[in-house]
Amino acid sequence: MLSLRQRAALASAGAVTTMAAVIVVMTADASAAGTRYEAETSPAVCTGTIDSNWSGFSGSGFCNGTNAVGAYAQFTVTAAAAGTATVDVRYANGATASRPADVLVNGVTRVAAVAFDPTGGWSTWVTKTVTVPVNAGSNTIRLSPTTSNGLPNVDYLDLGPGASPSASATPPGRPPQCTGSAPITCHFDVNPGNYTVTAWIGDQASAGNTSMSVEARRRILSAVTTAAGTITQYVFTVNVRQPEGQPTGQGGTGTPGLDVTFAGSSPRLSGLTVQPASSPLVVYLAGDSTVCDQPTAPYTGWGQILPTHVSAGAVVANYADSGESSGSFLSNSALFPTMKPLIKPNDLVFIQFGHNDKTTTASTFRSNLTSMINQVREKRGVPVLMTPPVRRLFSGSQLTDTALHVNSVGVNLPAEIRSLGSSLGVPVIDLTAKSEALVESLGPTASAALYLQQSVDGVTDNTHFSEYGAGRMADLVVQGIRERNLSLVGYLR
Repeated sequence: MLSLRQRAALASAGAVTTMAAVIVVMTADASAAGTRYEAETSPAVCTGTIDSNWSGFSGSGFCNGTNAVGAYAQFTVTAAAAGTATVDVRYANGATASRPADVLVNGVTRVAAVAFDPTGGWSTWVTKTVTVPVNAGSNTIRLSPTTSNGLPNVDYLDLGPGASPSASATPPGRPPQCTGSAPITCHFDVNPGNYTVTAWIGDQASAGNTSMSVEARRRILSAVTTAAGTITQYVFTVNVRQPEGQPTGQGGTGTPGLDVTFAGSSPRLSGLTVQPASSPLVVYLAGDSTVCDQPTAPYTGWGQILPTHVSAGAVVANYADSGESSGSFLSNSALFPTMKPLIKPNDLVFIQFGHNDKTTTASTFRSNLTSMINQVREKRGVPVLMTPPVRRLFSGSQLTDTALHVNSVGVNLPAEIRSLGSSLGVPVIDLTAKSEALVESLGPTASAALYLQQSVDGVTDNTHFSEYGAGRMADLVVQGIRERNLSLVGYLR
């Protein structure tokens, strides 16, 4: 398999087991005794190739899956009785990034985003163990990658009996840092930095509908519905800074530490742990109010929704701030000067300005952006330019020049960004063109839902987004990330 130049994803956070439909992941060095199913032997299915070019595998080969979401390795196994079973997957991952995959049993996702972490080489094989519910007789167990990195090389699957119920076989339970029921709010006294947050969502006794947000309304999991008796483990990487929300403190500074909120129509939480993260790929956001973590509803920046697209091992650090121009962001000590020292080699820095450069000349605008680009490169980070999303200002069925960010001194700001990106060899995500196509396709009436409406939000605003609109903009950003094949692609859900 081909490796991507990415940071090593978060290492697995220790060994725990499970009971019934409670899904928890553990790492082991050797598989438990059980029935073995080779990846290269029918009726196993590999959407890729059966290879034998790396040593140390069992049988006659291994599954080298296609590097794509939707590819899979599937095994047909036989269970002696209905209940729980341990599944040991022997794999090798010689890349530098984790290759997470969902585990589906009989077509139902039973373990979300199992981390198949790097093993140090394609000839170095280790075993990942999960516990899942099975039916008596024939069952299908599918490993389905959640990122475009695809699967690791898969050697075989061992099916064994389930673990005996014990205190250690359950999720860890709701920690004392969590209070309330709808929503459930949790606070952890941790220092600024990046953290691995593991949540066991669902409940043994009752069905639920649960979403998950962190810090100032930063959404990391859209609402999921769980049946009674089903608990799924989710792992995220979360950035913590102080102040949370907007870096200059507009709208409130929040509380030091990490805040986690579980909402939805009937939130259910069976466990939550927080641990320091191990050198994730960081995506820094430099921008204005259309990007930032807005502390107060209904205002929502697209940067608040982007984390719903990002798997563990990568993290969004949103330094965008309301009212900032390219010049003010560069000079304000709470913004670029605070962000720059944190940038590590290969970290991404998304730079989106234009809304507040209303009187900025072309030369000054290019100079400001060039300064940011050069300083990011000094830190061996990867700058990415973004043109600003459009305002909802129509003339007939077409957006006006003001909506398209031609400023008051006649500078076409998106055109300057595109030109600068070309001349400096910086990738450009053209959010102006993408959002223009979206807004004009919806027309003057339907496009109002993307922004803030008096009837829905209590305010009319054709620049700032509703939560729905921010989500649509985040979708366009993800589209641009894929088109530019940025390193974050390997971590997109």
